[in-house]
Amino acid sequence: MITHHPGEELVAAYAAGTLDEASSLAIATHLTLCPSCRHAFLEFEALGAALVDEMSVVPMAQDAFAATMARARAGVELRLDRPPSPARQRQPAVLPLPLQNYVGGDLAAAKWRPLGPGIHHMPLISADGVTARLLRIAPGKSVFAHSHGGSELTLVLKGSYEAGGERFARGDLEMADDSVNHRPVAGMEDVCVCLAVTDAPLRFDNWLGRLMQPFIGI
Repeated sequence: MITHHPGEELVAAYAAGTLDEASSLAIATHLTLCPSCRHAFLEFEALGAALVDEMSVVPMAQDAFAATMARARAGVELRLDRPPSPARQRQPAVLPLPLQNYVGGDLAAAKWRPLGPGIHHMPLISADGVTARLLRIAPGKSVFAHSHGGSELTLVLKGSYEAGGERFARGDLEMADDSVNHRPVAGMEDVCVCLAVTDAPLRFDNWLGRLMQPFIGI
């Protein structure tokens, strides 16, 4: 059961199309796993449609429709550029489809880079000061204790972790800001795989984390 959800303002912003790419990826991935947040998203979409219906008509350029369709087709081609391999779909997918489009398939397609003992990452997006990356943490291992220069969204995709006295499992999304200092520890039952989105560098509590930060880009 999913017990940690994004705030309504994030779901509403996603429905309105005003989130940055990395945050949109986190919310879209959560929505594929969470029926209750999908319901909220559909309600926000319906509200947006109702507001559009109430807007006054504004004259448009003659080529507006053609230009919009051209942009839409270009977006579809980009998203389908690296489709998941059918051979990787024999087992239930770990990564929801929004993430597979960035990774190039399911979890087996991820190209991991070492981040620390028992910890690997795969950078996915870095745009407008916001980054998204996959994290893979071995059972019982932990990320260095840290606070935040901005906001951090962490979505669990496999396994679990504990932080701040709470447990986060598949589908749970932890929201942290500059008021939160935590040290996520992966559960012992399985490797923990997460999607992490940050809009500012982390603030590590120990000297080793601060020393490594310029090299790992977090």
